[in-house]
Amino acid sequence: MSAITSEQVMSLRNQTGAGVMDCKSALTESAGDLAKAVELLRKKGLAGLAKRAGRLMKEGVVTVKVSPDSKTLAMVEINCETDFVAKNPDVRALADELAGLMLADSSISNPADNASAKEKLQALAMKTGENMAIRRGTAYHLAPNTVVNYYIHSDMKKAAAVELSFDGEMNAAKDELMTLAKELSMQSVAMSPKWLRREDAPADLIAKEREIYRAKMEKDESDAKALAAETGKPYKAKSPEGVEKMLEGRVNKFFQESCLLEQASIRDGKMSIAQAVKSHSDKLKGSVQIKRFDCYIVGVE
Repeated sequence: MSAITSEQVMSLRNQTGAGVMDCKSALTESAGDLAKAVELLRKKGLAGLAKRAGRLMKEGVVTVKVSPDSKTLAMVEINCETDFVAKNPDVRALADELAGLMLADSSISNPADNASAKEKLQALAMKTGENMAIRRGTAYHLAPNTVVNYYIHSDMKKAAAVELSFDGEMNAAKDELMTLAKELSMQSVAMSPKWLRREDAPADLIAKEREIYRAKMEKDESDAKALAAETGKPYKAKSPEGVEKMLEGRVNKFFQESCLLEQASIRDGKMSIAQAVKSHSDKLKGSVQIKRFDCYIVGVE
């Protein structure tokens, strides 16, 4: 039999939507017979799968696993097209397996970049017949004087992990720190913060927010002026200082919604997360700091 050509491979790929290596394997097995190769791919569930690549993947699962020594935590999100497939035990089992890979191999910082993980995902995608992707993953490797804890919602679509550092007596404070880390993880899932502190927010994004707020304020001012002209009521323009003060107020509100440390605590709405952490520092007689957090919510950036 003559060697399989790239033209044959691409012809089969265009016809079936299967991957290049799968097409080459099918052509080899069918001795170059295109029709038989198509049949082989269909039997394996490969034909047509790649053609679904453009379909939206707004469903999925999130999982979290902790190593037996509690020194490493891994969190993984897998996306798929439908909630039906997201609830498939095989999908949840794969998410757990990928998190396990990260626990076993510290070099895997994100399973989406790992060849073995991608092969396992493709095999499951073939089985379910849906487009699937490893959206993201992260691992926490504990340093001395740190703790990490997490919260995962019962629907396995929302999870968060928080790492805390403490410069006091860790043995005496560990249980309370673990409780605090879990509560902060619940806070993250409930309120979806994007950053830990305002300094972490991209400068260009904040500039854009200011631009949007300023345009909105200018429109409101224009509308108020027009209304005054129509009704004959007196109109008093806001001073430049007043406008800037209002603008800063809106930007601060944006930070209070988007930054974990500035959010109002879901436990006590009168207290910010920064204040809650400070309260624990005072109680435990040592500085508690949030080192990092990650929040994965399926369908949310």
